[in-house]
Amino acid sequence: YLTAETGEKVSLVIPKDFEAFKEAVKSGQVDLAFANSLVYVQLKKNANLDPLALSSEAKSGTRFRGIIITRKDSSIAKIQDLKGKKLSFVDKDSAAGYVFQMLLLSKAGLDVEKDFTLLPFAKKHDNVIMAVFNKTADAGGIREDDLDKMKDKVDLSQIRIVGYTDYFPNWPVFSTPKLSKETAAKIKAALLKLKPNDPQSEKILGAARLTGFAPVADNDYDELRNAAKVAGAL
Repeated sequence: YLTAETGEKVSLVIPKDFEAFKEAVKSGQVDLAFANSLVYVQLKKNANLDPLALSSEAKSGTRFRGIIITRKDSSIAKIQDLKGKKLSFVDKDSAAGYVFQMLLLSKAGLDVEKDFTLLPFAKKHDNVIMAVFNKTADAGGIREDDLDKMKDKVDLSQIRIVGYTDYFPNWPVFSTPKLSKETAAKIKAALLKLKPNDPQSEKILGAARLTGFAPVADNDYDELRNAAKVAGAL
């Protein structure tokens, strides 16, 4: 789609993990990138990146949030009850599976350094849910819309949501210093033509589980920066 719209050859490269992705951006191997919001703010700290468009998804739109879950038969009823408990999260670079929750816990008056036991990162949202369900963890943090995806594997009636994080902006598409301003503007215009919930956008973006793109500015991510600092991720 982007090649046809802009007349520029656009090739897709998928690095093997977060670290390889960051290295590709830092070393100037890519012109454009698409990553979770946290990875964007981490890279933006030391690089002149321009956010071009904000992705929209079917369920969550252009914003998403995290939740903290426990078992229904647990004594944990509110965030403050997590003091002294064993908590499972996805990854240190997971926005809605760790970083958002750290801000939530901090705002609730917990010391994120010492008020609970942080279990080894589970690496996937599914693994966090299983850890809570199997009682390996007393509670865990995941992206809100990942809970429903486990309904065929876990009896979700046994799971309780203890708290919701704030909403944060979704993944941005951003340009790196390697891309000329003129080409970046063409890419941005092409992305913003893909309006959420438009049948044409659905054809192009359906396979990526996106519904379209919306305008975005760097300062939309300022509250996420605060969360990342609390989590020690920025």
